[in-house]
Amino acid sequence: MHHLSRSSAQQIVEEIGALVRQNINMMDETGHIIASTDPKRIGMFHQGAYQVISHRLPELYIRPEAETPTVRRGVNLPIEENGEIVGVIGITGGYDEVFAYGQIVKKMTEILIRERSEQDRRRLDGRVRSRFLEDWVLGSGLSNPQELSERGFALGVDIRAARRVLVVSARRLTELVGTSRGQQLLEEAEATVTGCLAGCGGALTLRNAGRQILLVPRRDSLDPEELAAQIVETVRRRHGVEMMAGVDGGADDLHLAYLQANRAWRIAHHRRNAVVSYCRLGAEMILDDVPARRKVEFLRRVFPHRPLARLGEEMDLLEAYFLTEGSLNAAAATLFIHKNTLQYRLRRLAEETGLDVRKPSDAPTLYLALLFYRDMENQAAPL
Repeated sequence: MHHLSRSSAQQIVEEIGALVRQNINMMDETGHIIASTDPKRIGMFHQGAYQVISHRLPELYIRPEAETPTVRRGVNLPIEENGEIVGVIGITGGYDEVFAYGQIVKKMTEILIRERSEQDRRRLDGRVRSRFLEDWVLGSGLSNPQELSERGFALGVDIRAARRVLVVSARRLTELVGTSRGQQLLEEAEATVTGCLAGCGGALTLRNAGRQILLVPRRDSLDPEELAAQIVETVRRRHGVEMMAGVDGGADDLHLAYLQANRAWRIAHHRRNAVVSYCRLGAEMILDDVPARRKVEFLRRVFPHRPLARLGEEMDLLEAYFLTEGSLNAAAATLFIHKNTLQYRLRRLAEETGLDVRKPSDAPTLYLALLFYRDMENQAAPL
């Protein structure tokens, strides 16, 4: 019972109580009630349970004349785990009424406790593993590599093994988490992503801030970009969820590889292609090297007559234009507007900024403005 959380104990009591239609109490190894179908009794000391534990009794029936404010008539049976009494299950009622199924309730309780204890252990192991991966991948544990290596060894992870890094997430994450159906789809999508790694022996997954960070073995037979494309397509086909992925640039240092993959993933936010590799980045490579204040300064120079917080429509316009490689018909369809409306907005943007996105000499400046704006937006930086 010391392996069982109080919330799990309460769930077990309620499940059994609903089946036998009697009041059920669960007492810990000290004789205190830790779960009950009668919430008022939780925390009380149960003398009968204490007797069962201290004298190792196979059962104890509390007769009506022996009832007290904290102990009621009923059968109390020991809960055993690995041959040790770890608690007591109490069933309120007359002896004839509860004796017939008392042993069944005892066995049910022991089975449920073992199941919940195993679930709690797996959750704890998962948290320990996630914390290790966060310290390793995100970098906070790198100051003590010896300790990190020892922690990895205890978890069966060799941090010296060569790995590649992918960062994967749903494209419309905020929209999906806003509904229960969307959250269910995300859970299913994440399970599918993990399933796609089944053929990559030794692959590891870390869930962090709505993303999945995937560590896959570095092998000649495994192309990370192809794997990312397979993951994106499988999730889209099975769940209808559009995904995006960033692939590292092949850095030997795992933390650096993560930074590369994460930068590529961030760029995928405003790219049409779902998989972006760090090796194929162009102007986007400078995003993390430019301080936020310089990005703001640049945006204010490009848009001197407009508050930066009100540039949403202009950025959507530029994003649609660049995503469709300058196709006016495709960009208009992306924005759900008429082609003539798009041309009008592009002319208005050119008049306001002095830059025409349709001119090769002006397009790079506006593309860089879009990159800076989306980057700061994704990081919730003030504009």
